[in-house]
Amino acid sequence: MGAYLRVAGTGLLADGSRLVWSVADGRLGRRWRAVASVDGAVTHGLLLEVDPDGRPSRLELTTAAGMLTLHPDGEGRVLHGNVVTADGVRHVRLPWSDAHGLEVDRRPIASAVTAHRLASLLAVGEGRNVPVLLITADLAITPATRRFDRVAEGDWRIASPSGEDAVTLRIDGHGVPAALHDTRAWPLELDEAMD
Repeated sequence: MGAYLRVAGTGLLADGSRLVWSVADGRLGRRWRAVASVDGAVTHGLLLEVDPDGRPSRLELTTAAGMLTLHPDGEGRVLHGNVVTADGVRHVRLPWSDAHGLEVDRRPIASAVTAHRLASLLAVGEGRNVPVLLITADLAITPATRRFDRVAEGDWRIASPSGEDAVTLRIDGHGVPAALHDTRAWPLELDEAMD
């Protein structure tokens, strides 16, 4: 993995919401944390852990609808977890593989994880259909296929295989979303010179 990335940042998303995030590498992989808000009201909170090979290993998503937890089973063939809402608990069990990705509707972190994993496999101008689980703000989970096309070094076009609902995503060399408006970033590590 090389040098560990440990950074936090913020930026505005296309829908006007403010995204605040952190990413920290460790010996077990990478941990993303993010929160999005509109006019100061939180719309979602995310924890996404990624294994050393770049595959999602745990997702926790909180929205106004409730709390979702997902993770692959020990063999990596089933993604399971639950959705907790004011109405109770809904258990989740869905097919999963090493090729799968996660998509959180209109939020870039999970898409960036998939694009970063594909960056070592696809040259500029190449693309791949990826089986994904699409998660909406009401915590519905829908199996889908997304086409990830690498249109430039850090630029990706993500769409359904028919080309509908296309979004563009720019990530830097570390896999961090890079084209948010009003972007700022800071190191997570304490500057030892300040001690």
